[in-house]
This record gives sequence, structure tokens and C-alpha cells, in this order.
Amino acid sequence: MGFSKTYFDEEAGSPPLLTAEATRRIRFEEIDPLGMVWHGRYPSFLEDGRIAFGDRFGLGYMEFKNSRIAAPVVQMHLDYLAPLRFDEMITISATLHWTESMRLNFSYSIRCGKRLAAQGYTVQLFTDMDGNMLFVAPKFVETFRRQWQAGAL
Repeated sequence: MGFSKTYFDEEAGSPPLLTAEATRRIRFEEIDPLGMVWHGRYPSFLEDGRIAFGDRFGLGYMEFKNSRIAAPVVQMHLDYLAPLRFDEMITISATLHWTESMRLNFSYSIRCGKRLAAQGYTVQLFTDMDGNMLFVAPKFVETFRRQWQAGAL
């Protein structure tokens, strides 16, 4: 199955990790002259995973928009392990890691069948629409965190 790395240390007493998956086909426009997916396309694959996560757990873009909250990516890391090619079906797994901090720590894996093609992480901070950092969780995020801790997700 290949290289597998843990990017975030789990805090004592943390609830179980939450994971969602997105499946998609590699499009011709994503291929470089060498016949493999260009490395600059991978961040959009991670976004596919985050969208699937938001859809599954109620932490999506519309919840943020309706609350006038943003969650910009402030860190991103990718390990490219095996090339992806046109017409392959891939599965992107997005896993949210618990933290007491006002941030979202996601780790990702991108697989083509059983082959691990890439893995990485992003860190997102909460801000208002003017870009000011928030140090208190927005109401919908606090509700999500309580449900997660209670095992209701």
C-alpha cells in the first residue's frame, strides 16, 4: 500500500477521527505533457475531500458563508508518492483531527485502487469576512464540536 505518514499528534481524550471520501475520475485537462497529473492539480483534489467532508458532517462552505465566517488554508503539505494518469478513478479521503485550538487540521490520502498516490495535510484558521482571526468558535462550529465529542456524528 506504500508510504503512510501521520501529520498530527492526537490529543489525549480526543474523540475518534472523522473521515469522508470523494471519488472522481482524472480528466484529460489535468494531465501534463509527461502523461501524468500535474502537481498543481492536487490542491483541488484536497478540496474535493473537504467538500465531501462538509457534505457528510454539516461543516461545508455554505455553513461558513451563512455565518459570515471564513476558514482560509494557512498551511498545506503534500507528499507525492505515485503518478496519477488520465481516466483513472481516484478516492480522496479527508480526515479531520481533533484540536482544542480554533483551527481545522485535515489529513488526506489520494488512492487509485489500493495504490497510495499522495498524502498530505492542510491547516485552516477561522476568520471573519475581513480576515480577522477568531479565537472563539462560531456557533455552528461549537455545535459540531459538541456533537463530535458526544459521538453523535
